[in-house]
Amino acid sequence: MKNILFIFFLVCWTCMNAQYDKATIQFVNNTSKEGFVKIRSYEGVKFKETEDGEVVVYNQNQIIGFDIDGVKYRYVITNNNDIPPILREVIKGKASLYATDMSAGSSSMSFGPGSNLAPLQFQHESRTVYHLLIDNRLYDVGTKLKKRHLKKLNDCPELISQIEKGLQSPKNVVMTIEFYNEQCGSQP
Repeated sequence: MKNILFIFFLVCWTCMNAQYDKATIQFVNNTSKEGFVKIRSYEGVKFKETEDGEVVVYNQNQIIGFDIDGVKYRYVITNNNDIPPILREVIKGKASLYATDMSAGSSSMSFGPGSNLAPLQFQHESRTVYHLLIDNRLYDVGTKLKKRHLKKLNDCPELISQIEKGLQSPKNVVMTIEFYNEQCGSQP
């Protein structure tokens, strides 16, 4: 019984304390501070200067984001009044590209009680879902650029020409947005 309680306590303690990542937080006044962060979805970011330090909660009015191991996570503020999401920054430019990483997993579906059919098993692969920010408007792109997204990039005849010739593929979102920014955009 003691072993079970000890294991239960150890698992609970690990889950509660393993959620902070070493990071550099970026403030809106262009200063930064190193410490540990924990994302709280739409309720801000928890920050501690040391592992045992006092927790301070910051929101989009105080910070622009944070960096973990060289990867930039930023609040994406748009024209609408919604609470901005924290997304991974991929490309910054006239057209900025952000990403959300979806993890792999599996699920099953059964046919209800009394059915003699075996449940169906579905495997989900890890994938990256992209978000495109143009003119302070955030578009959910998904895994590839669609025609409605390419219409937002129509001010770049070089890109449209490259896509029509088959030299650029809307399936490669990162390369397409990089090309757009290099040929027709200016860095902010």
